[in-house]
Amino acid sequence: MTPEKKPPRFINQILIYGLGLAFNYGIGFILLPVYSRLMPESQYGVLEIINRSIEIIALLLLAQFGITFIRFYREKTDDDYRRLVTSTCIYLILAVAVAVGGAMALLRDELALLLFKSREYSPYLMIAAVKYFVIMVFIVPYAYFQAREEPGRFIILSAVHFATVLGLNILFLSVMADKVAAVLYAGTLGPLIFLLTVGIWVFLHSARRFDLAIGRQIVSFSWSFTFVGVFGFIMVNGDRYFLNEYCGKAQTGLYAFGYKIGMVLNAFVFAPIIRAWNAKMVDVLRREEGTRYLARLTTYALLLYCIAALALSIYSREVIGVFMGERYFESYRVIPLILFAYAFWGVSLFFDTGVYITKKTYLKTWHAFTTAVCLALYFWLIPRNCMMGAAWATIGTYFTFAVLSWYLNTRALPTSYEFGKMIKILLPAVALYLVNLQFEGWETDNLDHIRTAASLIWPPLYTLLIIAIKLLLLSCYVPAIWIMRVLEPEDHDRIRSLYNDLKSKVSSRERERIVPAPESHLE
Repeated sequence: MTPEKKPPRFINQILIYGLGLAFNYGIGFILLPVYSRLMPESQYGVLEIINRSIEIIALLLLAQFGITFIRFYREKTDDDYRRLVTSTCIYLILAVAVAVGGAMALLRDELALLLFKSREYSPYLMIAAVKYFVIMVFIVPYAYFQAREEPGRFIILSAVHFATVLGLNILFLSVMADKVAAVLYAGTLGPLIFLLTVGIWVFLHSARRFDLAIGRQIVSFSWSFTFVGVFGFIMVNGDRYFLNEYCGKAQTGLYAFGYKIGMVLNAFVFAPIIRAWNAKMVDVLRREEGTRYLARLTTYALLLYCIAALALSIYSREVIGVFMGERYFESYRVIPLILFAYAFWGVSLFFDTGVYITKKTYLKTWHAFTTAVCLALYFWLIPRNCMMGAAWATIGTYFTFAVLSWYLNTRALPTSYEFGKMIKILLPAVALYLVNLQFEGWETDNLDHIRTAASLIWPPLYTLLIIAIKLLLLSCYVPAIWIMRVLEPEDHDRIRSLYNDLKSKVSSRERERIVPAPESHLE
C-alpha cells in the first residue's frame, strides 16, 4: 500500500474547490449575456426544457452517484480496494448510461410530442441523448480527484474544461443559425473531449474489473436515490414544466434566466464547502467533537452565503439592466426569491450528512412528502402568478425540504445545530432587502428627473449613483451581525488566525518574488 500524500488544509480545499466550481458553473453564467442578445425568450425556454429533461432522466438512476463513489472510495485506505471501487462504479454507470441514452434516442419523437406537442424538436432530443451519455459516464472521472483529496488536479481539470466548453459555445453560437442546437452541440462535444482523455486515464488507473460484492453494496446504498432523484427533479426543475404549460415559453425563459443567476451562489458558496466536507466527513465524524464541527461549519456556510446573497439581491436589478439587456430585464424580480430559497437548500446539504455517514439512505424516501407539498404549491401559485408564483413555490418547497432533512438527520446522527444563530443571520438580511425594495419603489416613482438629467451628462452616472446609495444599505449587514452576537469570541479568534495565516502566506510569497532564492546544485 502506497502512503497517502498529506491532504491540503480544509479551508484551502474549500478555496480550491470554490475556484474549480466557479469555472464549472461559470460557463452558464458567463454565457447569459450572450444568450440574452442572441436567443429570444422562447428559444431559451425550449433549451431549458431540454436541459431539464436530461437532468430528470439522469436523476432517475444516477442521482447522487458522485457522492456514492466518494463515500465508498473513502471507506478504506487500501489502494487495491480503491481501484476496485473506481472500476466497479465506472462499469455500473456505463451500463445505465448506455441503456437510458439508447432509450432516449429511440423514443426521441415520442419525447418531443410529450414535451412540445410537436415532432420538429426530435433532432434536439437526439443530441440530448448523446449529451446525457457523455455527462453521465464522466461522473466518476470528475469526482475521482475529489475522492483522492487532490483539489489541485481538480481545479486544473475544471479550468481546462471551462475554457473548452466556453470556447465551443461561443464558436457554435457565432456560426450556427440554430442557437438551441449550437448550445447542445457545445455541451456535448466539450465533455466528450474530457471523457476520451481524463476518463480513459482514470479507468486505466483503476482495477479495470467489476467486483460483484462492491457492486451490490453500491446498489444497496444508492437504490433509494432513484426516488430521491425524481423528488429532487420535481422540486428543482418541475416549475419550468408548469410555467411552459400555463404561461408559455417566454415566461419559462424569463424565469429560467433569473433562476440561473439566483442559484449561482449555491455553486460558489455551498457547493465548494460541501465538496471539501464530503471528502472529510468520514474522518471528522469519527472524532468525539465531530458533530459539533458539523454544526459550526453549517453556521459559517450560511453566514458566508447570506452576505453574498444580500449583495446580489440588492443589486439584482442593476446586474440584469447592465449586463443582460432589456429583453430579460423582468427576470430580476425572481432573483432575490431564488437566493432566499437556496439558503434553505444549502443548509439541507449539511443536514444530509447523518444519512450518508450512517448509510441510512432509505430515510431520504420520506421526501415524497416534500414533493407533495411542492406539487400543491405549483398548482396553487403558478397558474395565477406565473414566474413569481414559481419563485414563491420554490421558497416553500426548499423550506419544507430543509426541515424534513434536519429531522431525518437527527434520527440517523443526532446533531445540535445552531438554529438561534441561523435565525440571527437570516433576519437582518431579509430586513435589509425589504428596505431596498421600498427604496427601489420610491426611486422609480420620484427620481425620474434626476435619471433624465444624469443620462444627458453621462449615461452610466445615474446607475453609479444608485449603486453607491445601495452600498450604504449593504454595509449595514455586518454591524447588524456583530450587534446580534452571531459570532462568539472563539469565532473572532479563528477568523483572526485565518486572516493572519493568509497574510503571512501573501507576505512570504512577496518576499520570494522580490528576493530570489539562491541557486541550488543539490537537485
